[in-house]
Amino acid sequence: MTEPQGQDPTPWELLRTMQQMRDDLRADFAALGARLAEMVTQVQYEADRRADELRIKAVEDDVTTMKRERETERQEARSVRRLALTALAAPVVVGVIVAIVTGKLGL
Repeated sequence: MTEPQGQDPTPWELLRTMQQMRDDLRADFAALGARLAEMVTQVQYEADRRADELRIKAVEDDVTTMKRERETERQEARSVRRLALTALAAPVVVGVIVAIVTGKLGL
């Protein structure tokens, strides 16, 4: 509401304006309180961060264990292949040596 210039507001108008300002402030503080209620405290944030670090450490440990197991399996497979090759090649080599020796001795 506009007042003609030079005329002061009445006390009732001042009172209404102050009440409106008070109501606006209450609404603003209520909105601020609602926003603050959604925020996480520093303690909660740090606890969540520590929990995340523990989970990441556990996953890293699992990955390291899996890598070690995979390397062990590779070494075992390599040993098995060598053993299989030896098991197949040894009789052939022995047969060739026996053939050469018996051929030279004339038996």
